[in-house]
Amino acid sequence: MFGKFRRQPGQPIPVKSAGPRPRLRLRTDFGFDPDKGPSRSMATYDRLGMTLVATPVVGTLSGPDAAALARELVRQIEEAAADEETPAGVRHVVLDLQNVQYMDSMCVGVLVELLTTLKEAGGRIALVNASTNIEYLFKLTRLDRVFPICRDVMKAIEVVEREG
Repeated sequence: MFGKFRRQPGQPIPVKSAGPRPRLRLRTDFGFDPDKGPSRSMATYDRLGMTLVATPVVGTLSGPDAAALARELVRQIEEAAADEETPAGVRHVVLDLQNVQYMDSMCVGVLVELLTTLKEAGGRIALVNASTNIEYLFKLTRLDRVFPICRDVMKAIEVVEREG
């Protein structure tokens, strides 16, 4: 059944060419159809230097909402990268969770993927104003070691912009 997928002895293994790597390439599909997602804006955005501060306006980040938020973050980062006034663009993200009371595993997965992509470009993500439930989720999964959880936005900006 799987014979056509097996490599024959002596057949070369296909290798991807190592061409120039884009500065920041983010995944945008996140498993949901963008046309079926929410039509409203998922967050408000502010930019301070090389840091994008995103404040979700929803109380629950699960399923399609998490995917829509990720798409919005990607769009905001790409728009900032295309901004001619600031050639450095956005490298870091601070996610202000003051309105969010619940976050499911899909949203955590989206944040981990976004963190991985930003780390490849030299960026970081920090969380701010996480509710007790969300902070417990990150501590339980030990992701609090990967995502700094801060009490205020300025401290989070300081943490992500600090040299590693």
